[in-house]
Order: sequence, then C-alpha cells, then structure tokens
Amino acid sequence: MDMNTRWIVAVSFALAAAGFLLPFWPISMIGIVLAAASGRYVAAVTIGLLLDIAYGAPIGHWRFLYVPFTLLGLITSLFRYYISSFFRESNVDTL
Repeated sequence: MDMNTRWIVAVSFALAAAGFLLPFWPISMIGIVLAAASGRYVAAVTIGLLLDIAYGAPIGHWRFLYVPFTLLGLITSLFRYYISSFFRESNVDTL
C-alpha cells in the first residue's frame, strides 16, 4: 500500500467517523464517496458496512434501504468504474 492510498483511506475513515460521532451523517457520506471516487472500492464498501452496522436499520421513509451506506459505496464505485472506462480506451485514433 503506497503512501497516497494510506492517506486517502485514513482521511475517508476520519470523515466517516466524524460524521458518526457528530450526529451529521452527510459527512459520513462524503468519506465514502471520497474513498470510492479515488478508486479504493474495498475501503468504500467496508466503511459503508461499518457505518450501517453502527447506525442500524433505517426507520421511517427510508426503511426499504436496509444498508444505505453500503449501497452508496457500491453505486459510487460502479459509477467511478463506468466513468473511468471512457478514459481507459486503448485504441485511440491519432493523426
């Protein structure tokens, strides 16, 4: 694990923990999105699972989403993978 990966995972986890300790869940979402957007898919899903376990099952209007933070990590990871596929094309035509 290189130094950049360590910093990104540490900052993502710190944001997610800060969002949990302060009763402000959008900060936790920013931590998950940061991990997934930087290409650390396993870290994003792991942080999402940990937050889902810590918060428990949602109630009220969002009760059908049993694992919302994990779904956010998965959706953001898939979105990043899909977007990066446009930049990974190997057969680029040049003049």
